[in-house]
Amino acid sequence: MTIFILNGNEINAQITFDWDTAPIDNGDNVTETINGITVTFTGTSTTGLLDVFGFGGSFANVVSNTIDGSETTTNVIFNFSESVDITSVLALEGYMNNIDFTFTPVGGSNSTVVASLNGGIAQVNLNWTGVTSFTVSSTGSTFLFDNLILNSSTLSTNDFASKTIKVFPNPSSEFIQISSISNELNYKIYNLLGAEIKKGIIANDEQIDIRDFTNGLYFLKFENGNTIKFLKE
Repeated sequence: MTIFILNGNEINAQITFDWDTAPIDNGDNVTETINGITVTFTGTSTTGLLDVFGFGGSFANVVSNTIDGSETTTNVIFNFSESVDITSVLALEGYMNNIDFTFTPVGGSNSTVVASLNGGIAQVNLNWTGVTSFTVSSTGSTFLFDNLILNSSTLSTNDFASKTIKVFPNPSSEFIQISSISNELNYKIYNLLGAEIKKGIIANDEQIDIRDFTNGLYFLKFENGNTIKFLKE
């Protein structure tokens, strides 16, 4: 799931690995790919997806690892297909014990984070940049994780203003008109949650009907890479 967050004059795009979007349980690891980024979760013993609807604020699937009786500590690893910036992750211990989890990153200039789980639950703020993987270690017997949040990009709102393509009126309640394009272009419109709302082909001085849109901010993305924000009111 991708969410756009407005922060002053910046737009932050966040990706949340919730293990419900497109997870693949491979038996000894779990993978999920969102927006071209793949995360692989690997444990030391029994690893897989677990449905824990409602537990600890998590909904539906989490990734889990349970150690066997011969182990006293365990490590789980999150590997990424490319360098990523990590905001936070929801960590749970299956028996709701008060326990510490140690998060150790690889890549970038980041510090190890030790999180204390109160009643077996903690929202762990990592705020790492340039990470290719990280390890979580503890003496707990069952590790559960959900809602791993990445910052995929931070853009100035000026980056969304094309030097040539114009959209008007903006704000608008019924139609937006596109000008200053020389050829027909494919376009897609996304809302703040990153969901595709509409797509089509547009030519110069043609209009797009937005009467059915809910009031709010939208992103008009063209196939040539230009993205323009507009407001429906």
